Amino acid sequence: MLDILERFDILIYRRRFCPHFSLRIDGVDFHIDSLPGKGFNLITHAHTDHHGLRNMKNRKAVASKETALVLEVVSGERFRGITFEVGKTLKIGGVKMKTFETKHMHGSAAFYFNGVLITGDVKDFSSLPKCDLLITEATYGHPIHVFEDEIDRVIKAARDGWELGAYPIGKAQRVAELLNENDIGFKTTEKIKRICKALGINFQDGDAKLLPTKEVRNGFILSAQRFYRNRIILSDHIDYRGIIEMISHCDPDYVLFYHGKADRRLIEEVKRMGVTPLTLDDIDIRL
Repeated sequence: MLDILERFDILIYRRRFCPHFSLRIDGVDFHIDSLPGKGFNLITHAHTDHHGLRNMKNRKAVASKETALVLEVVSGERFRGITFEVGKTLKIGGVKMKTFETKHMHGSAAFYFNGVLITGDVKDFSSLPKCDLLITEATYGHPIHVFEDEIDRVIKAARDGWELGAYPIGKAQRVAELLNENDIGFKTTEKIKRICKALGINFQDGDAKLLPTKEVRNGFILSAQRFYRNRIILSDHIDYRGIIEMISHCDPDYVLFYHGKADRRLIEEVKRMGVTPLTLDDIDIRL
């Protein structure tokens, strides 16, 4: 990490008992998808494992307007931090940041500053800029995870009236929009309804059922995770090939995988691309 400090004048460190990592830029701390701390918290999207819910009262938390809206619906609290529209440029703590879509879910955003790109989780990397240091995910960072979304199967299962299981925050809204586009009405839970309504997603009643994964008894789980027996592949992440293609697209000198597990074969592939791979285990500074 010393060469990154020297080249980018950025200190990358971890806080004890806190998830993910932090950056120090010109004496200002930025905590990435983590618990509140001194300085600013950058929240890439509203999923619970990126800790936006832990930052509802943090006035120096930074999230997109849609992310804040989803967090408010889920928590029942007002988000007290700083909000922005994805695609806009911000100035936070004296650092100018450009934001980009990642299409992981409504409101998900990447942050770009000083040659550094922090993506959060990614479904579509086509709008991301080139960078020198790419800080990204490896949810499907094992070569066994190569897949294509089975959109046609989702539509057929819905038309046949099967239960469709999806994570209530994010994927359920993507499925709701997909069913709307195909004039398929459905029933769902109050939580999914509230999030859809907040995001302006209207739908009609019908025979299909859109449920949280744990509530599915007679249908399919919409996921690329291989441990589900009755699944239809529908992922909000890029697969193993997508990770490699994203790195090629962004053309960094370094890539830091901070969420998910990068398999050793991914690490070796990144090296063959002429890029220096890093994981959280390589961050040896604790503050």
